[in-house]
Amino acid sequence: MANSSGPTRERWGTRIGLILAAAGNAIGIGNLLRFPSQAAQNGGGAFMIPYIVSLLLFGLPMMWVAWTVGRMGGRWGHGTTPGIFDRLAGGRPWAKYLGVIGVALPMVFVLYYAYIEAWCLGYSWFSFRGAYSDPSVDLRTFYNEFLGNATTSNYFSGVGVALLFMLITLALNVWILYRGIQGGIELLAKIAIPLLMVFCLVLGVRVLTLGQIKGTVADGLNFLWTPHLDRLLDFNVWMAAAGQIFFTLSIGFGSLECYGSYLKEDDDIALTGLTTASLNEFVEVIFGSMIAIPAAAVYYGAGQVEAIAKSGGYAIGMVSMPEILRGIGGVEVFGSMWFLLLFFAAFTSSVAVAQPVMSFLQDEARLSRAASAAVLGLLWLLGSVPVVFFYRYGSLDEMDFWSGTIGLVVFAIFEVVLFAWVFGIDRGWQEMNRGAQIRIPVVFRFIIRWVTPAALVAIFAGWFFPATMNGSLIASPKLYWGVIDAGSIGGRVTEHLPERGSLEEARLKKIEERFARAVTKAGRDLRAWANVTLNPAAPPAVDSVGGDPELLAEFGRRDLQEWLAARGLRFEPEEGSPSRSVALSLAIEGRYRETAIWMTRIVMLGFLFGFGVMVWAIWLRRSAGEDRA
Repeated sequence: MANSSGPTRERWGTRIGLILAAAGNAIGIGNLLRFPSQAAQNGGGAFMIPYIVSLLLFGLPMMWVAWTVGRMGGRWGHGTTPGIFDRLAGGRPWAKYLGVIGVALPMVFVLYYAYIEAWCLGYSWFSFRGAYSDPSVDLRTFYNEFLGNATTSNYFSGVGVALLFMLITLALNVWILYRGIQGGIELLAKIAIPLLMVFCLVLGVRVLTLGQIKGTVADGLNFLWTPHLDRLLDFNVWMAAAGQIFFTLSIGFGSLECYGSYLKEDDDIALTGLTTASLNEFVEVIFGSMIAIPAAAVYYGAGQVEAIAKSGGYAIGMVSMPEILRGIGGVEVFGSMWFLLLFFAAFTSSVAVAQPVMSFLQDEARLSRAASAAVLGLLWLLGSVPVVFFYRYGSLDEMDFWSGTIGLVVFAIFEVVLFAWVFGIDRGWQEMNRGAQIRIPVVFRFIIRWVTPAALVAIFAGWFFPATMNGSLIASPKLYWGVIDAGSIGGRVTEHLPERGSLEEARLKKIEERFARAVTKAGRDLRAWANVTLNPAAPPAVDSVGGDPELLAEFGRRDLQEWLAARGLRFEPEEGSPSRSVALSLAIEGRYRETAIWMTRIVMLGFLFGFGVMVWAIWLRRSAGEDRA
């Protein structure tokens, strides 16, 4: 078993540096993009009920537990959960393998999170150059083609540009991690977090003063906060709320434990944890609510907000905000500001979440900082391959689901049980309040021991068993469409999806199920094209269709016409132009996702297994007396 001897570990330079670094860990694009999307898709205002409950029962208790566990780990010479859990459990063999999750999860998380970070950097450059300032640029198509997710190639011919920005982002992350705690992470936080707050304030004020165009700010706020109380009985909503709290506070990644390991023995964690959580929640609930969704309502209209929210949280920031920015003018300034805001938010979070891997390689594998950074960079580069090249098949969403929601809850269950029941709540509570500048309310002692583990298990079970029985974990095919030569039609094509639970939605699902069966039967992507007329006062008319015979045998012209009508395709001419019919060509694609999704799952399991083998080898070597920590 490891003891506390060994090389002197790094420490935080200043208290303000610690608080800003902890805030940078928590504050990320999840606050500004993921939160409003999660709220919009999970009951609107009703989502805040499970959200606040999750904050009180999971967020604050687990933040204090993580800081406490990390500070003890630093005293024992460990900065990651394999070594910390081993000591917490008194050397029980199984504990260190549970701790492997706290290294594998952050590794998987940064694979896809850095790619989102790269989008923000890329869009900052596009904004500076005015690449999308022309109103003829269809921003949804621009975004999807940039990521290789479109059926067309109007603006980008592949993922080469996105890959370039990914490589730049990866290099910046590894460089900061190589510089260490004080010279890298803490210094970055001191620069990035104040800038982030200023950018949030400027953009928030600008959005609130937009006035009315196709909608109002109030329309967006009403959409976001109107409570749909029937959703409170849905375990998926509670799982989403718990996952968002864990995601936004960086709980379950192992990063808080790692940060805590660089504290001194009597450094306060009670006030630090509360301050970090409060600052994060302020940014998330206030700025996360007042920028992206209200802006989308102003420029797209209230009827389009739901379609944008359903298209994914990241699309809100990458589609609706550029539309606003070019509408108000000054894309080069405000666009660069918005996307640098997102980049800084993501950058401070990604280095924080990657730090447990660095610490594991340094503390447990005994590699130098330079060697640890090189190994991490190589793993990061190789693991990012499916994220970039299989993005169009849902690889990023798959990683986000397992490591950004489910994995966090599972890891938290193991950690709180280990802390409160194996290590013992009496010793744990005493350690938690050591050096505290405020006393943690005693009710949290009861919550940590009884309520948090029981509620987490109940929510996970309520999600897991239905999910395994209803087929929601199966990677079924998906159907996509795009406008060929979108810049020449003098406007844009929009979708108006049916309301949740309506007969139109049920009809749409049946049509898409038939299409999915054709793709599944073929076992590969199927493509088609169609000449379509969009009329202002009539459903879309499909004039002709062609494509793969396997697709057309199951999904003919009439089926395609019904599908386009169910999705509510409409043509919106450029501002100032009269309403009119338009003839255009659509590229349609059904993607066979099963192979790509299973390859993504194998990559995730590979990291879990690989770090597990490393832990086994390291502890075996220690037991033989070759390396005493």
